[in-house]
Amino acid sequence: MKDLSAEALIKLSEAALANADALLQEASSLLLSKHHARAYFLAVTSIEETGKAAIAFNAAGRNLDDQRITKAVRNKLLNHKSKIISAFGPSLHLTEKKNLSEAIEAAMELISDLRRGREPSMYTEILTDGTVRVPSEIVRPVAAKDVVRLAKHCLVRAKSYIPNNTSPQTSAANDFFYTQSSAKIQEIMAHEQFSGFYLARIKAGSPDLEEAIYEFVTRAAA
Repeated sequence: MKDLSAEALIKLSEAALANADALLQEASSLLLSKHHARAYFLAVTSIEETGKAAIAFNAAGRNLDDQRITKAVRNKLLNHKSKIISAFGPSLHLTEKKNLSEAIEAAMELISDLRRGREPSMYTEILTDGTVRVPSEIVRPVAAKDVVRLAKHCLVRAKSYIPNNTSPQTSAANDFFYTQSSAKIQEIMAHEQFSGFYLARIKAGSPDLEEAIYEFVTRAAA
């Protein structure tokens, strides 16, 4: 039996979108009641659920017979950073190409802010200088309002993209890249022969980096 199936991932994607919607409504209610820290946290959680929907939707087109793929999918579904990053995917898919670079840059800044603000918006903490940090004193009203607005933007874009498309079918190179850590990819690219190998592919009209990394590794292993 498969560890994960395409059907289960599509169901998860649908459920995650519905839960993201519910979390956003709750965050909006808390914002109106001036519970800014809790509104911020639930809005970030809504963004994560939107990201989970995107991860599941995209994973449904992968080679789920490969346990390395299913392990990577499960890890991404549990990882806060992966889910926040993935929440911006549908929005970027719907962004005009001429505006894409600017949109990606803005998204990366927001992702860093959301990751830093998630924990302080919910939990008390004692800092190294002995100061106690309290969520209600950390989250400013404008920050809570902005994150609720961002959660709505991500959800609206995901609802526009995911239900109206089919999961993309991936190649062996895509799936290989998907299962590798950043450190492993950097190690491959740092190999003394990779630069020459990749440059030759570019000159031959094959500039795709994922394909190049996959071909380099499988060639080396052959």
